[in-house]
Amino acid sequence: MGDRLRKYTKQLGKLAFQAGMPGLLIYGVLIGSFVLRGTPHNDPFEPAMYLRLLILCYLTAFIVNCVLHYRDMIHAILRSDEHLIGKNFGGFRKQDKLFCSGMEAYAADHPREALEYFLAVQNDFELSESETGVLSFYLGRCYQMLDCPSNAVTYYQTARAKGFSEPFAKLFEARSYSECGDFENSLALFEELLANDPPPEFFFLYTDIGYLYIKQKQPDQAEEWFRKSIEKKQNYAFALGGMAIASLQKGDFSAAQEYHYKALVNRLENAVSFRKYYDETKRLMLDAHPEWSEKTGAMPEQQTAQSEA
Repeated sequence: MGDRLRKYTKQLGKLAFQAGMPGLLIYGVLIGSFVLRGTPHNDPFEPAMYLRLLILCYLTAFIVNCVLHYRDMIHAILRSDEHLIGKNFGGFRKQDKLFCSGMEAYAADHPREALEYFLAVQNDFELSESETGVLSFYLGRCYQMLDCPSNAVTYYQTARAKGFSEPFAKLFEARSYSECGDFENSLALFEELLANDPPPEFFFLYTDIGYLYIKQKQPDQAEEWFRKSIEKKQNYAFALGGMAIASLQKGDFSAAQEYHYKALVNRLENAVSFRKYYDETKRLMLDAHPEWSEKTGAMPEQQTAQSEA
């Protein structure tokens, strides 16, 4: 409740400030009209009426501004990740305010700033078990976003131990293990997620496992998971991109080029990054296996240029 009230009050204050200039503009137009044309029925205009008119003009501008920014007002009363946080940190205590400030920074993709708020909550206040679980999860997310996956793993484990959402904590713990190079523990957690009816929004689990095998240079196993994702139409374009990378690792450049094209045609997100990753992987494969240069799938003029080089 406290978080919603603070955000709503902050949004109203912002709209109230924005209404000041339009209100003055409306007031100025009316006063100018009275000067040029006189007041209605030529009634005398007492000083108190000027103040009432100013207030009326401001309220008119404020109400119009609220109507125009209705969606922002609705958004202000929604809590970020409410389905994960629940009623934790929703009051008026200092730790509640610090946590909510941290969530605002986290939602704005400022993990270092968010981490400072979350660490202050952890170090300076006594928390319930549920609050510790929630806080640990977001501490883990910040460390992961700051490329410190080993720190993140510890916090995700604490979050799970304190009753935080098992699927979400387990998902990011698995990804953190992968980033640490601990593929065995990562795969075990991914398999546990698949075996326990994962949430519908976890449509990317097959591709996550596929790329886990890509990192281990096991393209055959990776292709099995990417094909499952393609068959189930889950994370479809990303799975096609994964098949392209797996094909490169196998030296099948013709198939890689075809999957690369299909991934882009199906509107793969972050296409620029994927093209860069694809080109870097291709170059690495050719450096490791010079004998594959004859089957790169390049056009005749490109092959000539490569041989001249």
